[in-house]
Amino acid sequence: MHYSRIITLGSSALAAGFILSAHAQVADPTVTKIVSAQEQLAAAKHWTRQRIASVPAFPMPVDRGSSTRNLEADHQPEAMGPMGAEPAGKQDPLAIQIARSAYWQDWAALEAEADIDGMDYTPMGTFGIYTSYDVNTHNALWKIYPHIWDGKLTFTTPTGSASCSATAISNNHIVTAAHCVYDTGANQFYSNWAFTPAYRNGNAPYGTFMATSCTVLGAWANLSGGFSINSWTRHDVAVCKMGNNSAGQTLNAAVGWAGRTWNAGNNQLVFNSGYPARTYTDATIANGPAQYLRACTAESFLQTTETLGSGCNWGRGISGGSWMIGYKPLVVTGNVNSVNSGLFINQQNIYGARFNSNNIVVLCNAVGC
Repeated sequence: MHYSRIITLGSSALAAGFILSAHAQVADPTVTKIVSAQEQLAAAKHWTRQRIASVPAFPMPVDRGSSTRNLEADHQPEAMGPMGAEPAGKQDPLAIQIARSAYWQDWAALEAEADIDGMDYTPMGTFGIYTSYDVNTHNALWKIYPHIWDGKLTFTTPTGSASCSATAISNNHIVTAAHCVYDTGANQFYSNWAFTPAYRNGNAPYGTFMATSCTVLGAWANLSGGFSINSWTRHDVAVCKMGNNSAGQTLNAAVGWAGRTWNAGNNQLVFNSGYPARTYTDATIANGPAQYLRACTAESFLQTTETLGSGCNWGRGISGGSWMIGYKPLVVTGNVNSVNSGLFINQQNIYGARFNSNNIVVLCNAVGC
């Protein structure tokens, strides 16, 4: 049996959000914030196209310490149990027809910008220890698997609005970074999460989906102090259940879902994607910060226990974006193996949790993704 502490918002006692006393310890494996129907309606009204386009990117956690790898971790067993996987899935047969009718202005804008009706996949890249792609800057790729599973995650913090990245997975959930969901410093959840799949420069061709709940690990909620890649990142995973878009579609009906893999080997060829606003040096991206899907391909490496690194040149905004193995354009395939957690400034790597039986499995068992 799997247990999760459930926090229901909307009552007078919890109207301001779930807040623990100063770094009170959570004994439960997961902590869930339930978003009330009233809050979902308020979020839907709040997240207009203009607000989604203008929201600043959430600061990516930065480790100010040493980036030295823990070589002893290479000798530890890689898997916490047998390797497992959930397959990817296609959208409903009528999804395109429904989306084109419901969000016709977005489709018209994207079709006007697309080459060969959006099917010309010709990303530009530079070569080094990774290859960096401006995935949909030059071509509108809002109909191409697996890119339609990626999206922009917008939400509200005590200091204002912010954006991260996320990916649609099974049973109408998204997977993202826990630091985009739960503030360990204040011991409270953020609010008003909205996911816009296949987002591109203000356009939302499949609409926007409001969260009905978000869940983090108890281990993440229990952290305190300064962020550390070597001790925090392995817990930096969250899942959110999403409601329907304004056309009445579920997330999976509208865009399908990415598969996921856990307890896999440390060294994988990964396609790391999301919506960054800054680079690894924290410099602002001149061409459309957080407006376009960008990516890096690289071979992941073990940083320390259950923590992976991967070469990449992107920074804040790409938090929560997926590391996909088995990536192949135009094909319904690809499994999420990690999500972006943090970086060392001026180092061309991003770090993420290795999906395993202690993070993604615990989360999905608790919420049914």
